[in-house]
Amino acid sequence: MPAFEAEVGMPYGITLASSDVKASEKFYSAVLGWEFEDGVARLQGLPVAEIVPGQDTWATYFLSRDLEADCARVEQLGGKILALGEPLALVLDNTGAVFGLVQPELDRFVAGGEPGTPVWHELAVSENFRSALDFYGELFDWEIRGDEEYALAEEEGAAFAGFWHAEGLPSFWQTYLGVRDVDRAARAALDNGGEVIREPYESPFGRLCLIADSTGATLTLCEVEDAPDEPIEL
Repeated sequence: MPAFEAEVGMPYGITLASSDVKASEKFYSAVLGWEFEDGVARLQGLPVAEIVPGQDTWATYFLSRDLEADCARVEQLGGKILALGEPLALVLDNTGAVFGLVQPELDRFVAGGEPGTPVWHELAVSENFRSALDFYGELFDWEIRGDEEYALAEEEGAAFAGFWHAEGLPSFWQTYLGVRDVDRAARAALDNGGEVIREPYESPFGRLCLIADSTGATLTLCEVEDAPDEPIEL
């Protein structure tokens, strides 16, 4: 499985807060093939996610160069700090969406873009859409382009996150996880206590399916191909 070196300000990891950690581990082992050790989900030995006790929701963490400085900047931009304990911080943006910041000591390599790993990150914003774009653009120095309905955050022309103007929904970061076969993964979710919220459908970004896991946390499954193995350049 290839790994990529994360750049500062880009998605670094995902964490599931679960009301039943063991049940969540069983669900994701069955649906995505994850193996767990001390709450860390691994695929072919590489960490792909973490599960911790809490309310049933996913959170996306972004790579920070200076955790305290970034937290101060969050507050200056109208956000709020929920929890801070190096190397992590859990915060609210200026629209009320939860996300995280992380400043790891060593390992900055992440798995992504293939089955069993995060493949996309998307913020749904119900109000103050333009304000949300400004918040993340200023916090992470992102290049953001789009219109009043959908926008993309890019690094050197490559998109890595999206912003969706979602009327009537609370603001939240949606996790997209890759699978080889969306229809098969949706059936596996149902067989293991999950719920299919939106049946598999075609989209401009591939075949998708919105589900809730066995404790109620929502995520989107995205059909992707296996990535070719490439050596990590150190």
